[in-house]
Amino acid sequence: MNREEQILFNHLQDLADTCYSRNIPVYTDFLNLNEQTVFLSRLPEFSHVRTVMDGGYEGAERKIVCFLPAYEENLSSRPMTPVRIRSSAGKFTVPCTHRDYLGAVLNLGIERGKIGDILVGEGQAHLLCMKSMANFLLENLTSVKRNPVSCAVTEFEELAGRIVFTELTGTVASLRMDSLLAFFMKKSRSASASVLDGERVFVNGRLCASHSFEPKAGDVISVRGIGKFIFDGVSSSTKKGRLLIKIRTYC
Repeated sequence: MNREEQILFNHLQDLADTCYSRNIPVYTDFLNLNEQTVFLSRLPEFSHVRTVMDGGYEGAERKIVCFLPAYEENLSSRPMTPVRIRSSAGKFTVPCTHRDYLGAVLNLGIERGKIGDILVGEGQAHLLCMKSMANFLLENLTSVKRNPVSCAVTEFEELAGRIVFTELTGTVASLRMDSLLAFFMKKSRSASASVLDGERVFVNGRLCASHSFEPKAGDVISVRGIGKFIFDGVSSSTKKGRLLIKIRTYC
């Protein structure tokens, strides 16, 4: 571990110990993929409490680690809430990207760890945030890019319909990670090897640097700075021995 990772691990230990000694639920802020890897790599050291990782919806990238006392079988209350950000400019709405929404939120002085994933739609976005930040967002976020916006707390169920995938099929020589990444990125094997060596690839939140690693159907693979996809497995093989695969990329 480097110094930053050690500081994070010490903080996680402190939270887990607080949960154990006071017998109360304790939560982290939203963790990025690198931070989740630090936690997951030392998971046995948190065996004295229950642990749950939650990002607000299936497939979320940024997640909160919840430390739960023994009496809580499952997470009974989420420390986060979804906020819908909607443009009020009507037909004059300027299209906004994930970067636009995130920039507008961070410009309010909110720390990145208080904000989870942002799901962008046409003229609106759904953002996950810590409950403690919800009222502040509702009162202070009034514009994104050049659009006047209004914010409202909404339900988690509303997120499900906001996750859009593009289905891709094609053939690969093998199920090695470097081969799958080359297909996903539409680049060479050497390019995919570069992102693996640069520690930019995560499988279900865990860092993956192995070129020969073979994911299972259902695994969520994230490439930092490029995107993420769900590997849906092999459907058949060609006469030349190549494998026909299907993936779903997050739009």
